[in-house]
Amino acid sequence: MKRKKEELVIDVGSVVHVKADQEFIGEVYSIIKGRRDQFEVMLYDKRLKPIMRGDGTYRRKKFLQDDCSLLDEDFKMTTDTIELGDVICRTYTDGMAKKYGVVIGFTHPDGLMSSSYAKGYNGTDLIDCVEIEKRGLSRKRDSDGNIKRFSTFSERVSCCEVDLWNRTGPKIVPKS
Repeated sequence: MKRKKEELVIDVGSVVHVKADQEFIGEVYSIIKGRRDQFEVMLYDKRLKPIMRGDGTYRRKKFLQDDCSLLDEDFKMTTDTIELGDVICRTYTDGMAKKYGVVIGFTHPDGLMSSSYAKGYNGTDLIDCVEIEKRGLSRKRDSDGNIKRFSTFSERVSCCEVDLWNRTGPKIVPKS
């Protein structure tokens, strides 16, 4: 006797992975019944936080039921763009010296308004960072007690993940 594979049901409140024109992640906000069922999804960013509009409302989109699947527990968003709040590692020319930082802004080399804030790093701007420790993630300070900052271009910069549950405390892990 064969058992039927349990089919996972998507309901309101389920976190889904959407493969439509682009890849999206979000939480099912409502279900629209009709000839072809649709889900209204509240969109999440790559840190799985709801995306807010300027007026304080959540960003929502409608997707067909066929385009949505339940999100796996081990899912990680794979994006190559650098955004505000990302932890990065700057490697110097000798390959041994490394500097870790949290992205706090972008500066256009010509002083123009940067498009990196809205769309992620565009490749031409300077990346402004606050320098942090690899273990413990505390901000580094200079001899006067001011927070150390640095700016860099995208050469020799890589995004890192933060392991908050390491047995010795939070630490930075380079992405493989």
